[in-house]
Amino acid sequence: MNDHCSVCGQKLQKESYVGQGMNYVLIMLTFFLNILWYWPIFGISPKDNSVYYFVASSAGVVILLQPYYMRLSRVLYVYFLVKYGSGPAFKQQESIP
Repeated sequence: MNDHCSVCGQKLQKESYVGQGMNYVLIMLTFFLNILWYWPIFGISPKDNSVYYFVASSAGVVILLQPYYMRLSRVLYVYFLVKYGSGPAFKQQESIP
């Protein structure tokens, strides 16, 4: 594997365990997306069994959408980590008048 990209000069390195960060993003993504679709449609109230319905339907949705959630959370986490535009080719393009 090359140390740097031949086009942009971005340093290439093996990802060092993005799994833990990806899992944090996955949990937050799952929580907020489930709240966003369930709460406005059905509502959550402590006075009835709607919390149990929310948990059951959220579990079903998460199981069905798990591959897409994992892919999206990994992409979001990598976007937070990789700094684009800092390689030598980028700096060389800036210096060209």
